[in-house]
Amino acid sequence: MLLATALTFVLAPAHATDAFQLSPRVNRRYQDVIVTQAGSRWRGRILERGDVYRIRLSDNSEIVLRKEDIVAVTRELHPGLLHNGQWCARFTPGVEVAFVIADVDGGPQYGLFGELAIAHNWGGALEPEITLSVSPVGPKDGKVTAQLGLGLRYYLQKDTRGKAFTNTQLILYGTRGDLGLRTGPGFMWDLSPGFGLGTHQGVTLLIQDAPDAVAVGYHAGLTAQGRF
Repeated sequence: MLLATALTFVLAPAHATDAFQLSPRVNRRYQDVIVTQAGSRWRGRILERGDVYRIRLSDNSEIVLRKEDIVAVTRELHPGLLHNGQWCARFTPGVEVAFVIADVDGGPQYGLFGELAIAHNWGGALEPEITLSVSPVGPKDGKVTAQLGLGLRYYLQKDTRGKAFTNTQLILYGTRGDLGLRTGPGFMWDLSPGFGLGTHQGVTLLIQDAPDAVAVGYHAGLTAQGRF
Protein backbone atom coordinates (compact mmCIF):
# COMPACT_ATOMS: atom_id res chain seq x y z
CA MET A 1 0.00 0.00 0.00
CA LEU A 2 2.79 2.41 0.96
CA LEU A 3 4.68 1.50 -2.22
CA ALA A 4 1.61 2.20 -4.38
CA THR A 5 1.06 5.57 -2.68
CA ALA A 6 4.70 6.56 -3.17
CA LEU A 7 4.58 5.62 -6.86
CA THR A 8 1.41 7.70 -7.29
CA PHE A 9 3.08 10.84 -5.92
CA VAL A 10 6.22 10.30 -7.99
CA LEU A 11 4.52 9.54 -11.30
CA ALA A 12 1.52 11.88 -11.15
CA PRO A 13 3.39 15.14 -11.91
CA ALA A 14 5.04 13.64 -15.00
CA HIS A 15 1.71 12.39 -16.34
CA ALA A 16 0.06 15.73 -15.65
CA THR A 17 2.80 17.59 -17.51
CA ASP A 18 2.52 15.29 -20.54
CA ALA A 19 -1.27 15.62 -20.60
CA PHE A 20 -1.12 19.41 -20.97
CA GLN A 21 1.57 19.59 -23.62
CA LEU A 22 0.28 21.08 -26.87
CA SER A 23 1.36 19.80 -30.24
CA PRO A 24 3.33 22.30 -32.38
CA ARG A 25 0.37 22.57 -34.79
CA VAL A 26 -2.09 23.41 -31.99
CA ASN A 27 0.36 25.75 -30.26
CA ARG A 28 0.61 27.85 -33.44
CA ARG A 29 -3.11 28.61 -33.13
CA TYR A 30 -2.58 30.44 -29.81
CA GLN A 31 -1.96 34.18 -29.54
CA ASP A 32 -0.65 36.56 -26.92
CA VAL A 33 -3.45 38.82 -25.67
CA ILE A 34 -2.94 42.11 -23.82
CA VAL A 35 -5.90 43.72 -22.03
CA THR A 36 -5.63 47.39 -21.08
CA GLN A 37 -7.35 49.38 -18.34
CA ALA A 38 -9.37 51.11 -21.06
CA GLY A 39 -10.82 47.73 -22.08
CA SER A 40 -8.87 47.29 -25.32
CA ARG A 41 -7.72 43.77 -26.26
CA TRP A 42 -4.66 43.43 -28.50
CA ARG A 43 -4.02 40.03 -30.11
CA GLY A 44 -0.74 38.97 -31.69
CA ARG A 45 2.80 38.08 -30.62
CA ILE A 46 4.55 39.91 -27.79
CA LEU A 47 8.00 41.08 -28.90
CA GLU A 48 9.09 42.99 -25.78
CA ARG A 49 8.21 42.89 -22.08
CA GLY A 50 9.24 45.28 -19.33
CA ASP A 51 8.26 48.85 -18.55
CA VAL A 52 6.70 48.84 -22.00
CA TYR A 53 5.12 45.96 -23.92
CA ARG A 54 5.44 45.74 -27.69
CA ILE A 55 3.05 43.41 -29.54
CA ARG A 56 2.92 42.57 -33.25
CA LEU A 57 -0.61 42.23 -34.66
CA SER A 58 -1.80 39.91 -37.44
CA ASP A 59 -1.42 42.69 -40.05
CA ASN A 60 2.29 43.04 -39.02
CA SER A 61 1.70 46.43 -37.39
CA GLU A 62 3.07 46.92 -33.87
CA ILE A 63 1.54 48.47 -30.74
CA VAL A 64 3.57 49.78 -27.78
CA LEU A 65 1.83 49.88 -24.38
CA ARG A 66 3.00 51.08 -20.97
CA LYS A 67 3.09 48.42 -18.26
CA GLU A 68 0.96 50.52 -15.90
CA ASP A 69 -1.84 50.66 -18.52
CA ILE A 70 -2.05 46.84 -18.74
CA VAL A 71 -4.38 44.79 -16.53
CA ALA A 72 -3.79 41.29 -18.00
CA VAL A 73 -1.45 39.39 -20.31
CA THR A 74 -2.66 35.94 -21.43
CA ARG A 75 -2.43 33.39 -24.24
CA GLU A 76 -5.69 32.47 -25.97
CA LEU A 77 -6.79 30.24 -28.82
CA HIS A 78 -7.21 32.30 -31.99
CA PRO A 79 -10.94 32.85 -32.68
CA GLY A 80 -10.43 32.15 -36.39
CA LEU A 81 -9.04 29.06 -38.12
CA LEU A 82 -5.37 29.39 -39.05
CA HIS A 83 -3.67 27.03 -41.49
CA ASN A 84 -0.06 27.44 -40.35
CA GLY A 85 2.00 24.26 -40.61
CA GLN A 86 -0.82 22.06 -41.91
CA TRP A 87 -0.95 19.59 -44.77
CA CYS A 88 -4.03 19.63 -46.94
CA ALA A 89 -5.70 17.23 -49.42
CA ARG A 90 -8.23 18.66 -51.89
CA PHE A 91 -10.69 17.21 -54.39
CA THR A 92 -12.28 19.50 -56.99
CA PRO A 93 -14.92 18.37 -59.50
CA GLY A 94 -15.99 20.94 -62.06
CA VAL A 95 -16.26 21.90 -65.73
CA GLU A 96 -13.86 23.32 -68.27
CA VAL A 97 -14.62 25.05 -71.59
CA ALA A 98 -12.04 26.12 -74.16
CA PHE A 99 -11.64 27.23 -77.74
CA VAL A 100 -8.88 25.20 -79.40
CA ILE A 101 -6.81 26.40 -82.33
CA ALA A 102 -5.37 23.37 -84.14
CA ASP A 103 -4.95 21.87 -87.59
CA VAL A 104 -6.97 18.82 -86.46
CA ASP A 105 -10.05 18.79 -84.21
CA GLY A 106 -9.98 22.49 -83.34
CA GLY A 107 -12.90 24.62 -82.23
CA PRO A 108 -14.87 24.68 -78.98
CA GLN A 109 -14.33 21.84 -76.50
CA TYR A 110 -15.92 21.33 -73.11
CA GLY A 111 -16.65 18.70 -70.50
CA LEU A 112 -16.14 17.61 -66.91
CA PHE A 113 -12.98 18.67 -65.11
CA GLY A 114 -11.42 17.09 -62.01
CA GLU A 115 -8.45 17.85 -59.79
CA LEU A 116 -6.64 16.28 -56.84
CA ALA A 117 -4.15 18.37 -54.85
CA ILE A 118 -1.74 17.90 -51.96
CA ALA A 119 -0.72 21.18 -50.30
CA HIS A 120 1.27 22.45 -47.35
CA ASN A 121 0.73 25.78 -45.65
CA TRP A 122 3.98 27.56 -44.74
CA GLY A 123 2.81 30.85 -43.33
CA GLY A 124 -0.93 31.31 -43.14
CA ALA A 125 -1.32 33.21 -46.42
CA LEU A 126 0.83 31.15 -48.79
CA GLU A 127 0.00 27.55 -49.69
CA PRO A 128 1.95 25.71 -52.44
CA GLU A 129 0.48 22.51 -53.87
CA ILE A 130 1.06 19.64 -56.27
CA THR A 131 -1.91 18.96 -58.55
CA LEU A 132 -3.15 16.10 -60.71
CA SER A 133 -5.86 17.23 -63.13
CA VAL A 134 -8.15 15.57 -65.67
CA SER A 135 -9.21 17.94 -68.45
CA PRO A 136 -11.58 17.61 -71.44
CA VAL A 137 -9.36 19.91 -73.53
CA GLY A 138 -7.58 18.04 -76.32
CA PRO A 139 -8.33 16.26 -79.59
CA LYS A 140 -11.91 15.03 -79.93
CA ASP A 141 -11.12 11.34 -79.57
CA GLY A 142 -13.31 10.66 -76.53
CA LYS A 143 -10.35 10.58 -74.18
CA VAL A 144 -9.49 12.93 -71.33
CA THR A 145 -6.16 14.65 -70.78
CA ALA A 146 -4.25 13.97 -67.56
CA GLN A 147 -2.03 16.82 -66.34
CA LEU A 148 0.52 17.32 -63.55
CA GLY A 149 1.17 20.77 -62.16
CA LEU A 150 2.46 23.00 -59.37
CA GLY A 151 0.17 25.57 -57.80
CA LEU A 152 0.17 28.38 -55.25
CA ARG A 153 -2.74 29.74 -53.27
CA TYR A 154 -2.62 33.14 -51.60
CA TYR A 155 -5.27 33.67 -48.90
CA LEU A 156 -6.45 37.26 -48.63
CA GLN A 157 -8.19 36.63 -45.27
CA LYS A 158 -6.06 34.00 -43.58
CA ASP A 159 -7.44 34.37 -40.03
CA THR A 160 -11.19 33.95 -40.61
CA ARG A 161 -13.39 30.94 -41.31
CA GLY A 162 -14.34 32.38 -44.69
CA LYS A 163 -11.19 32.90 -46.77
CA ALA A 164 -10.98 34.53 -50.20
CA PHE A 165 -7.91 33.50 -52.19
CA THR A 166 -6.18 33.68 -55.54
CA ASN A 167 -4.96 30.49 -57.17
CA THR A 168 -2.25 30.07 -59.81
CA GLN A 169 -1.38 26.66 -61.26
CA LEU A 170 1.43 25.92 -63.70
CA ILE A 171 0.75 22.85 -65.86
CA LEU A 172 4.13 21.21 -66.38
CA TYR A 173 3.26 17.86 -67.93
CA GLY A 174 0.33 16.16 -69.64
CA THR A 175 -0.56 13.15 -71.74
CA ARG A 176 -0.74 15.43 -74.79
CA GLY A 177 2.53 17.23 -74.08
CA ASP A 178 0.66 19.87 -72.08
CA LEU A 179 2.13 23.13 -70.83
CA GLY A 180 -0.07 25.88 -69.51
CA LEU A 181 -1.64 27.96 -66.78
CA ARG A 182 -4.82 28.05 -64.73
CA THR A 183 -5.40 31.14 -62.61
CA GLY A 184 -8.28 32.90 -60.91
CA PRO A 185 -10.04 33.74 -57.63
CA GLY A 186 -11.77 31.47 -55.16
CA PHE A 187 -13.40 31.27 -51.75
CA MET A 188 -12.99 28.66 -48.99
CA TRP A 189 -15.24 28.18 -45.95
CA ASP A 190 -13.66 26.26 -43.06
CA LEU A 191 -16.46 24.31 -41.41
CA SER A 192 -13.99 22.98 -38.81
CA PRO A 193 -10.20 22.99 -38.25
CA GLY A 194 -9.93 19.86 -40.41
CA PHE A 195 -12.60 20.25 -43.12
CA GLY A 196 -13.70 22.93 -45.55
CA LEU A 197 -15.77 23.55 -48.68
CA GLY A 198 -15.13 26.11 -51.37
CA THR A 199 -15.21 27.14 -54.99
CA HIS A 200 -12.81 28.60 -57.51
CA GLN A 201 -12.82 29.65 -61.16
CA GLY A 202 -10.58 31.30 -63.69
CA VAL A 203 -8.80 31.36 -67.02
CA THR A 204 -7.23 28.30 -68.69
CA LEU A 205 -4.32 28.65 -71.14
CA LEU A 206 -2.89 25.50 -72.73
CA ILE A 207 -0.29 24.51 -75.32
CA GLN A 208 -0.34 20.90 -76.53
CA ASP A 209 1.84 19.07 -79.04
CA ALA A 210 0.06 15.78 -79.67
CA PRO A 211 -1.10 17.18 -82.09
CA ASP A 212 -0.07 20.84 -81.96
CA ALA A 213 -2.79 22.98 -80.44
CA VAL A 214 -3.37 26.16 -78.44
CA ALA A 215 -6.39 26.48 -76.15
CA VAL A 216 -7.90 29.46 -74.32
CA GLY A 217 -10.75 28.75 -71.93
CA TYR A 218 -12.47 28.92 -68.56
CA HIS A 219 -12.71 26.49 -65.65
CA ALA A 220 -14.85 26.37 -62.50
CA GLY A 221 -15.17 23.84 -59.70
CA LEU A 222 -16.36 23.04 -56.17
CA THR A 223 -13.71 21.95 -53.66
CA ALA A 224 -13.81 19.68 -50.61
CA GLN A 225 -10.64 19.70 -48.51
CA GLY A 226 -9.26 18.07 -45.41
CA ARG A 227 -6.42 19.43 -43.24
CA PHE A 228 -4.15 17.41 -41.00
